[in-house]
Amino acid sequence: MKCHCFPLVGVLILMLPSTTHAQSSFIKENAALLIRKIGIHGNVSYRYPLDNDVTKGLGKGVSIGLSPGRTNGWRYPFALTFFDQDLHSPNGDAFASVRTRAILGGIGYGWHFGQLSTGVQMQTGYAFNHARLEGDLGHAFNVPSGRVSIDTDNSWLVRPEIKAEYFITHKFTVRVSGDYVYIRPGIVVTTPEQRFERRWDESNLHANFGVAFYPFRKR
Repeated sequence: MKCHCFPLVGVLILMLPSTTHAQSSFIKENAALLIRKIGIHGNVSYRYPLDNDVTKGLGKGVSIGLSPGRTNGWRYPFALTFFDQDLHSPNGDAFASVRTRAILGGIGYGWHFGQLSTGVQMQTGYAFNHARLEGDLGHAFNVPSGRVSIDTDNSWLVRPEIKAEYFITHKFTVRVSGDYVYIRPGIVVTTPEQRFERRWDESNLHANFGVAFYPFRKR
């Protein structure tokens, strides 16, 4: 019996360079599209923690995100978010600050009306949390000064969000958004007499106003 597989193998070998080239072109095109959407966001915000033992008011900061699409459709947003919140002891004294730095990604849907883009999205991500003691610890916990320690771990977070963005130019926008952040890092505070564990819930409501600049966006 004769084997007719060699011609087929030859055809596949001839096709391989063109297939590899097509994949390379696809990757390059999508990478270029992603780069053109990346921008820098400057934000002024108000964060309202849902736990009475956690506080944070006005804040400002810088984040990285993607520009909205030009048409209606599904979006796959990612972002970096930075924020701090203050912890209060049982007697109400502020005694520590928790700094959160998180990487987020998710899915959403956007609507485009001329220069105005609106959308809803759901993002999840991983937060890197760092706690720092401050203030009068002896008074906060009624213990000798310097006898209080705090520890916190990193955690997952979830953030549903609604937003709107208006393009003043094709690269510069003004933005407003509202979101809810669910985050429960394991915060442990230890004194000579007590150990407080999972007492503080850092989940919060967040309203944001800002501007954005997309340096690589095309008309």
